[in-house]
Amino acid sequence: MTAWPVRGFEDRDYTAYARIARLHRPGVADAEAARAEDAALDPRADLVRVVAVDEEDAPVGYGAIAHDLGRYDPRRYVLDLGVDTTLRRRGVGAALWDRLRSELESRGAEVVGLWAGDATACQAFIAKRDFVETGRMYQQVLAVAAAPLPTRAAEERVRGAGITITTLAALRDAIGDLALEAAWDLHSACRLAFDTLGPATPEPFAEWIRGNLTDDAALPAAHFIALDGARYVGLCSLRRESDDTLSIGLTGVLPGYRRRGIGRLLKLRAHAWARAHGFREIHTTTTKANAAMLALNDALGYPIVGSWGGYELRLR
Repeated sequence: MTAWPVRGFEDRDYTAYARIARLHRPGVADAEAARAEDAALDPRADLVRVVAVDEEDAPVGYGAIAHDLGRYDPRRYVLDLGVDTTLRRRGVGAALWDRLRSELESRGAEVVGLWAGDATACQAFIAKRDFVETGRMYQQVLAVAAAPLPTRAAEERVRGAGITITTLAALRDAIGDLALEAAWDLHSACRLAFDTLGPATPEPFAEWIRGNLTDDAALPAAHFIALDGARYVGLCSLRRESDDTLSIGLTGVLPGYRRRGIGRLLKLRAHAWARAHGFREIHTTTTKANAAMLALNDALGYPIVGSWGGYELRLR
């Protein structure tokens, strides 16, 4: 084909969308889960998804723009593109981008960003369209069998500073919804320190509840929280990535409580939980800007196994 038709996304496209998305984002859910995820999306996301199709109107690629609700700014959008591997470098991505750029311009967007892995087909697309790298994300992996566990010294150091460690599940059982609101406030405060494709803003409470309490990957019993009396001061949350793999949702400590061993002990507690429950690996992602967390991960034995660039294009 000399030109790939692009049309709006329809309900019948979910199966093809999930299949293509998994080719470059392995964690993407199946069609039904993707449909449910879209249905639950906050309207502020302003999601626009389109598909490029072949002569039989079958999707061969998709593109989407939306606001990142964890970094909400009505002038900023995040771009997601996926093309069937058999048709890459044949103009499908270009056709999708042309349509989405028109959508961005009609919305008065000022910046669009995307994440792209190193040495992937997306790099040529990025370079040709003048996207500029503004951040970097590293994937790190730890084998649970080799993971360091809490030591008496680590526990005593934190306890001696007046800090106790519990879980989101235990706090919810003890004080109910107040625990959820306080944990959400802590999560929001720990995210605000680093800008990656835009300044962080509080994640909507409903989204946080889904990600940390109610969806299939949530593990409130492995969502560790450090307390100074009644104040929530640090966290390390685990999520189920597969039957034998966990991912770290967020590790963070409030600024006034850093360099006391709290973040380290939270991670060690997470390691112990993973080993006790028979998991094989823990995966985490860390931004280049978060030098302290990269240093902690390195000290705990997390090697860097992958890297993505965060790229932005200023439209105005």
